[in-house]
Amino acid sequence: MNVSSYRQKRKLIATILLAPILFLIVCLMLVACDPDIKYDDAISIAKKKFGVEKLLWIGSPAVPSKEMPQKIGAWHYYYYVIGEKDGKEIYIVIPSPQTEEAFVTTWSLDYTFKQIVEEFNKLGAGYVIDVPDDYYSKGHDSYIDIVVNENYINRLAEFYEVDEPETFYERLDVKAVFGYRRVDDEYIHDYMVAQIDGKLVSYEQTQPK
Repeated sequence: MNVSSYRQKRKLIATILLAPILFLIVCLMLVACDPDIKYDDAISIAKKKFGVEKLLWIGSPAVPSKEMPQKIGAWHYYYYVIGEKDGKEIYIVIPSPQTEEAFVTTWSLDYTFKQIVEEFNKLGAGYVIDVPDDYYSKGHDSYIDIVVNENYINRLAEFYEVDEPETFYERLDVKAVFGYRRVDDEYIHDYMVAQIDGKLVSYEQTQPK
């Protein structure tokens, strides 16, 4: 075996042995530099940057508003935060990753989020507005869902047996509905609230577990 051939084999062996190690290092660097923010980060931003005193709701997608089409860019994800500041509700959009600044947006419905919760509770939902700073300490199923997908809303209209379900989506003042599920020892209770003709409408379905 000549010297040149020997050196080439040594380089090949070294490359094969080092490849997994280099791959692992790259993976660790990517994880360490993950640009996405988490729920807890979004909560912290809402409180520190916007002065939110109490968090009422956090999630995605957002309730449609006039600012959303113009301001939302090609983000990987965004958080929609409903908070309370100086006794009034405030609505914040926080992108993730934060390639653009978070901003305050408007609320398109004629009723506040708290009034929507009151509508749920008239049906017996027993919903308590309480989002802790440590979002992950409480199960996601504990929160109200905001649904904006047309196909999903149409399925919900059929599930709740609303009048004229085929036109339900078109009749919504804002193309979004609010849903919540409560489970007790024997039954599953599902609730939906929406706004039609300037008024809140609510529905309930109960079924055995």
